[in-house]
Amino acid sequence: MNKTIGFVGTGTMGSRMIDRLLDNKHKVIVYNRNKDQTKPLVKRGADTSDSIQELVKAADFICISVPDDSAIKDVVTQAMSADCTGKVFISLSTISPDMAIELSEMITKNNGYFLDAPVSGSAPQVETAQLIIFVGGDETKFKAAKSIFSSISKETYYMGRAGNGSRMKLVVNTLLGLGVQALAESLTLGERMGLSKNKLIEVLNNTAVVSPSQKVKMQNALTNNYDVAFSLANMYKDFGLILDQARRTFTPMPATAASSQIAAVGMSRKLDKDFSIVIQLLEESSRNEKK
Repeated sequence: MNKTIGFVGTGTMGSRMIDRLLDNKHKVIVYNRNKDQTKPLVKRGADTSDSIQELVKAADFICISVPDDSAIKDVVTQAMSADCTGKVFISLSTISPDMAIELSEMITKNNGYFLDAPVSGSAPQVETAQLIIFVGGDETKFKAAKSIFSSISKETYYMGRAGNGSRMKLVVNTLLGLGVQALAESLTLGERMGLSKNKLIEVLNNTAVVSPSQKVKMQNALTNNYDVAFSLANMYKDFGLILDQARRTFTPMPATAASSQIAAVGMSRKLDKDFSIVIQLLEESSRNEKK
């Protein structure tokens, strides 16, 4: 692939995706309002752009990795003042299906193409190209972008029309959020019944009922280290997107609603932690009560 990739967003996920693209010999131009964040990427071989419009002009594919609907709409709105003819915009962010459709319409009107391609996985999965990606949008452009996706993922699924990538991501993150909430409740119950946390985790690690993602989060509980791999703020945001879709589709999701409320406790405390911090929150909530 001899195309130039523009990349907007050089945070935890974005910077690692750019590393993978550079490792696979792609030409990458990066943009971030905070120039300091781009310096390590420049040392690795990336070029920089002074504006989103300049980046769009220079690139064939424009990848965007930003936190939410508001941030990605701001990026795309700025990009629309450049000539977008033939350009392929790829959202690697978790956004609402409605926003994905809105962006697709904006870009199409400006003669470009849009793929909503949210990723499943966090920083360790990016570093080893083990992400899973769900893509909605023009199938021809999906195929044209395959070398981008293969540089950062182990599997990429074409889901159909624009918005379907985001819909699939919300399904996946429902299981992710509920899985850790279930783990938090199970560990807290075991401890309240007098079982050792170390023994609980040792046994659970060897059962068939614990998923790989839960096993990773059990190590956080074991070490009491909740450094961010996937932030509580992002999980809380995703719970909101999920529950909004549930409301629109009349889908009962009582467990998800309850999990969102537990996450809200952490958000009210301004905890800048991994979303598995809910384990600690439940442990703390029961610690002062008599058995």
